[in-house]
Amino acid sequence: MAALPGPDGTRVLLIGASEFTALDGLPAVAGNLTLFRDLFTSLWRLPPGHVTVVANPSIPRDVSRAVQEAVDAATDTLLVYYAGHGLLDPRTGKLHLATEMSDPKSVHDTATPYEWIRWPVEKSLTMRRIVVLDCCYSARAFGVQSAAAALEVDGTYLLAASAETAVALSPPGEPLTALTGELVTLMKEGVPGGPEYLSLDTLFTRLRTRLVTRDRAEPQRLCRNQLGQAPFIRNAAYTPPPRPTLRIPCGPTGHRRYLHGPQPA
Repeated sequence: MAALPGPDGTRVLLIGASEFTALDGLPAVAGNLTLFRDLFTSLWRLPPGHVTVVANPSIPRDVSRAVQEAVDAATDTLLVYYAGHGLLDPRTGKLHLATEMSDPKSVHDTATPYEWIRWPVEKSLTMRRIVVLDCCYSARAFGVQSAAAALEVDGTYLLAASAETAVALSPPGEPLTALTGELVTLMKEGVPGGPEYLSLDTLFTRLRTRLVTRDRAEPQRLCRNQLGQAPFIRNAAYTPPPRPTLRIPCGPTGHRRYLHGPQPA
C-alpha cells in the first residue's frame, strides 16, 4: 500500500449521534460530521456520493444498515467513524454505541453493539479497513479480540478516543469533540518538516501528544500488519527539498557558472 486511497473504490461512513431522548446532548458532534465530510472529500478527492453521513440514527438498525452498505460498496479503502456516547452493557461490559433512542437503563437492546460494526468490517474485501471511535470507553472495542480475532484480518486499524474505563471529552463551548478537533487540525495543517505523505501512525503519535499535553483522554490504537505505516493523506505542510545546484568548472574567462536543476547531458 504505497499509494493513497483510490477515489473510485473508497467509501467513508460518518455516523454522529448528538441528540438523544434519555442522554445528554452532544452538540459538537454535528460539527465533527460537517468538517470530516468536507475534509475527506477534499483530501482523497472523493465523489460526493462516496462520503455518507448518518446524523442522529434513531435505532441500532440504522447504524448496522449503513455500515453494511459501505462495506458492500468499498473495494479499496473503508473508513467508518462514530462520534457520540459510548455505553457499556452492565451484564457483559461490552461497548455499545448510542443512538437517539438509547436508554442507559437498557443498553443491550437500545444501543448498537460495537460487534455489529466489527463483523461486517472484518468481512470487507478492501485493502484498508479503518474504524475511528470518538466516544467514551472506546478501547473496549479492542475487547478480547485484540490479540486474536481483530488481528486475523490484514489491513485493519482501529483508533479509539479513550481507554477501556476512560471518558472521552466534548469540551463545553468548543465546536468539536476533543479527539476529532485535534485530528482535524493535524490533517488540515499537516506536519512541518514531515514527509510528503502522512501515515496513520504518524498522525496518532502527534495526536496522542497534543491530547495528553492538554490533559485530555489519551487515545488508543490497534493496528494489523503495515496499515499504520502506509500513506494516509498528503501532508499539508510538506515543502519539497530545494533543487540541487550544479557547479560548473571555470570557463575561459575564469568565472564559475551555477546551474539549478537537471541539466542536459
